[in-house]
Amino acid sequence: MKHVFYIISFFITTNLISQDYLLNFIEDGTEDNNVVFATFKGTKIINLQSIEMTAKDELEFIISHRFGKINSGIKDVFGLDYGKIRMSFSYGISDDFNLGIARSSYDKVIDASAKFSIFKQGNKSLPISIGSYSALFLDPAISVNSFNHRLSYVHQFLFARKFNQNFSMQLVPSLVHYNLVSSSLDNDLYSLGLGGRYKINPSVSLNLEWIPIVSSDNYIESFSVGCDIETGGHVFQMMLSNSTAMYETGFISANNSLWKDGGIHFGFNISRIFDL
Repeated sequence: MKHVFYIISFFITTNLISQDYLLNFIEDGTEDNNVVFATFKGTKIINLQSIEMTAKDELEFIISHRFGKINSGIKDVFGLDYGKIRMSFSYGISDDFNLGIARSSYDKVIDASAKFSIFKQGNKSLPISIGSYSALFLDPAISVNSFNHRLSYVHQFLFARKFNQNFSMQLVPSLVHYNLVSSSLDNDLYSLGLGGRYKINPSVSLNLEWIPIVSSDNYIESFSVGCDIETGGHVFQMMLSNSTAMYETGFISANNSLWKDGGIHFGFNISRIFDL
């Protein structure tokens, strides 16, 4: 638990930086009310949702792919012979409210989501941006008669801060709830995700994610590193992660491999925005 409190302490302490200092480093300009934008390049950091939103009347289509484990060896071309895919759509009802739907080949999971932008950094001198994300997951692979037992949920708050033109961080406290679990597991899990972005140049940034579960020691933590490349209307993300699943209840609490054992998956996300 100590490492989690260190993260929180660091994030809160850095919020004491004056607003004058912060606004001197905003890279992409501001609106009239000094609202900060472009905290991250896309709506996902790597696996986690970022504070960024799909704009009003826009549809974002993301194709995500994760290959097999690198430690599978040369016979399987270090995991490239295998792969899982996820296709997701997010529509901007407004600039501050998105609805989404997605389908994953991993366990055939279907999910529906809602994402809100609650406060924006710089508005009324607020030092951080705050959002929320909630999703419902249907797992058809569970062999039960009750439809309700196939459902799980996630509720998250997104606390993000753009420190300067290159560096942003985000904290993501999450509640994962399973309607059905084995007797040895809890229905509710609490995690505290940490995501960061460092911009190398206007088109490329390096990203990092770590998602420790704070309510139990019986799970493998997700850890990922990645690179964002912006090319016109696309954001292309490449990453290495010990998480196979690309949906929240999967990459938060269903990991089965460790970095130290070579249980690492190469993957990518491709994002495309359509004006409707």
